Amino acid sequence: MKLQPRLKPRLHFKRPILILSFLILAGLAYLLGWSKIFLVEKISIQTQSKEIATEITQKLNEPPAIVKIGDPMARVDRREIASRLRELLWIENVELDRRLLTGEVKITIIPRSPIGRLISQSNTAAESIGFMGADLDIFYLPRIAVDQAIANGETNWGKIPEINFQGELQVDPRSIDRETLKSISTLISALQKQGYRVRQVTAKSPNEFSTSLSITSKRVDIYWGSVNELPLKIEVLQRLTELKENKRATYFNLANPVAPIVK
Repeated sequence: MKLQPRLKPRLHFKRPILILSFLILAGLAYLLGWSKIFLVEKISIQTQSKEIATEITQKLNEPPAIVKIGDPMARVDRREIASRLRELLWIENVELDRRLLTGEVKITIIPRSPIGRLISQSNTAAESIGFMGADLDIFYLPRIAVDQAIANGETNWGKIPEINFQGELQVDPRSIDRETLKSISTLISALQKQGYRVRQVTAKSPNEFSTSLSITSKRVDIYWGSVNELPLKIEVLQRLTELKENKRATYFNLANPVAPIVK
């Protein structure tokens, strides 16, 4: 019987390479995460407002501090920083730039992007301002923080549409059903895609919506009824505003797009 030649094992050739790779990785992990070579020497908050930078720094320094001077650079965790700063409700996320050679940690703040600003039904000087997010979440922020963020160019919240709840919807906005909020979001999005500037959306019931738009630098009020057949209603609006006899019109009722009313 002819014996097959036995293959020589290759494992003993790979073992030194594996050991060497492990030692290199362990050394790099120690160098970056535990040694005193790459340390945080400076923390920069990327914002135009000194007051906001101070507020963020104080939040990061709350015990236990998330990041501080002298920490190993590699152990600065973006997710941990983001989680802490999201306690400030106007912050959505953060971007982290770790510069090993200079020892600088740059934290860039990404603010929330609400699609609408709620009109207060009680006191316009209330301490909080309500917003509706793209996720249909209703949240409130301190008025002083909102005014400060707008004034310093941190956000565009001063230019987003106002949302006015009236009639049967004149309740706590957080209790309004999501379908109604989704209808508002759909209406704002559809109009903005057509290039209209939406000044205000008024909702009186789940099937009664109206808007105030800027069309060719003129304010125009439109009653939509429900958001059913919205693409058709917007098409009718476009055709009506192109007619010469409607150049001075400031009100359109499109609840029935087949028989619109123009004033």
